[in-house]
Amino acid sequence: MPDIYELILCDISGEHKPVAAFQSERPFMPLHVGERFDDHGWDRLDGVGKIGTPEEPIRYLVFATKHVVFELDGKTTYQFCVDLQPYSGPRSPAWGHHNPVVQ
Repeated sequence: MPDIYELILCDISGEHKPVAAFQSERPFMPLHVGERFDDHGWDRLDGVGKIGTPEEPIRYLVFATKHVVFELDGKTTYQFCVDLQPYSGPRSPAWGHHNPVVQ
C-alpha cells in the first residue's frame, strides 16, 4: 500500500483550528517559519467554501510546523501540520508591490 502524505493547514487567529487539508502520494514541499503562504482558493474544512482567489489571495506567514507519523490500516501516514498567521503587510519586493498576475 502506498504511503499517504497530508498537509494540514491551521489558522492560528481565532480558534486555532485546521482550516484546510490536502492529501498526496508524494511528500509536500518543505516550509520554514516566516515564509509567505497564500490562499488562492482552498476548500475550507468547516464548509464555508473557498475564501481566497488567485486575484485576491488571503495572505499568511508560516508561524510553526509540526510532523506527525502514524500507521493505520497497513498504511503509513505522514502529516505535515502548518500553523499560519494572517499577514496584511506589503507584498514581497521579489514579486513586486502589485497584485499577482494570474495566467
